[in-house]
Amino acid sequence: MSYRKRVFCLILGQIVSAIGIVGMVQANIGLDPWNCLHQGLSNVTGLSFGTCTILVGAAAILISFLLKEPLSLGTVVNVICPGLLIDGIQALRLIPLMTTLRGGILMMLGGQAVLALGTYFYMAAAMGAGPRDSLMVAVSRPLHMAPGTCRTILEITAVGLGWLMGAKVGVGTLLSALTIGLFLQVVFNLFRFDPKTVQHDSFAQLWTAFRGVFRKQAPEPEDAPSDLPAEKL
Repeated sequence: MSYRKRVFCLILGQIVSAIGIVGMVQANIGLDPWNCLHQGLSNVTGLSFGTCTILVGAAAILISFLLKEPLSLGTVVNVICPGLLIDGIQALRLIPLMTTLRGGILMMLGGQAVLALGTYFYMAAAMGAGPRDSLMVAVSRPLHMAPGTCRTILEITAVGLGWLMGAKVGVGTLLSALTIGLFLQVVFNLFRFDPKTVQHDSFAQLWTAFRGVFRKQAPEPEDAPSDLPAEKL
């Protein structure tokens, strides 16, 4: 894809993912696995929920880096943008809060499907995956496992650790842990996308490419008028 299309996919992925995450929250049947881990860590350390979210994301990035998973612009964007978009979507009240178990389960499953689609979009941009997605791919390579399977293992691990540290585990937590990997793998297979084969551009590569794009768009300077008199015939 051209860099314009890749930037579009990166931005679209953030928007779609944020919609999916809000849907999972509005399901109202339990925290998703990673937020379960954040809450448990907050219980044990006394740190704020937001601080624990940053620490877990930083740990995921560090592990991915040690496993030689490239980190780039998309990784940074994925840390900052979803939170802003989620706050905006919730402020507009675009997705209703579920009040029944049946409605909550349907909303949770729908949110996961949308989140998986958004994940595909920003990973296909090849500008660097998000912290948890980078960890999923980084772990899947040495283990020779499908990324979706590794994601399921990571989600279950996050739930287990959060529960041991006193986090609230509900039906939605277990449902999310068991099915998010499946949704991701279905979407990847649908688009014939293998995240393990994607070569994400580094910051230096993206900077060079964007400079080239801007230079091409810059208007060509007009020829300077000549001070010499016109030749007589």
